[in-house]
Amino acid sequence: MRVVVADVEKAALDTAVDELRRQNLVVLGVHADVSSAASVEALARLTLEAYGGVHLVCNNAGVEGHMDGPIWEATPRDWQWTFGVNFWGVVHGTQTFLPILLDQGEGHIVNTASATGYILPRSMYNVSKHAVVAYSELVYAQLKQSGAAVGMSLLCPGSVATRIFLHERPTDLRNPPDPQRDQAAADLRHKMAERNRRGMEPSKVADTVLQGIKDDQFYIFTDSEWDDLIKLRFEHVLRRRNPFSVDSAEGEPPPTD
Repeated sequence: MRVVVADVEKAALDTAVDELRRQNLVVLGVHADVSSAASVEALARLTLEAYGGVHLVCNNAGVEGHMDGPIWEATPRDWQWTFGVNFWGVVHGTQTFLPILLDQGEGHIVNTASATGYILPRSMYNVSKHAVVAYSELVYAQLKQSGAAVGMSLLCPGSVATRIFLHERPTDLRNPPDPQRDQAAADLRHKMAERNRRGMEPSKVADTVLQGIKDDQFYIFTDSEWDDLIKLRFEHVLRRRNPFSVDSAEGEPPPTD
């Protein structure tokens, strides 16, 4: 496949492009901000200019979001940053590229949510992933109802060895400094980064996604580590129980036998 890689971080983008080109792949790097509809539309234009079409779109950008205390203490900037990337990035990517795929009469979209998009939310990140789940399920259902020859998958990974907890939010979206809050958040991010470091390699996730696309599979989970909490949440809903509390607010799955 010919590849287009888009990222808001220019240095990371250049590194990815160089790595792919060293493997003799045809690749175009585009500096883009998925939270901006105009930026994603420009990405689509450059893609079509370079290759004349697009067949597989992966809306995969994500940030960890507000981790600095109770959700009611989150600021508008926290919400803007987290939902701008995690939710609006998916919406912009879908609304921009889906019409192109429909006109072609072929193609596939993969929206990245999270396995935690199906459990009781513990953070702003989880809330944004619940939104991605609902949006993607609706788009998929409407595509099927219309008989469109375009596929869609929802990627719900567990722990993956990425750097999501090791980047910084854009300067214009940073909150005023608060030493105590900022240190607590930094400690939590470090703990989560260590957990992710032991997660699944991205290349294995890619293999799973590729097979899911070939099988026209909508729900693509990379493992079963969150299954117990997913089941527990839906059991509580169906039995009209109040939301359950969890001891590990840092995102650890429940212990299993």
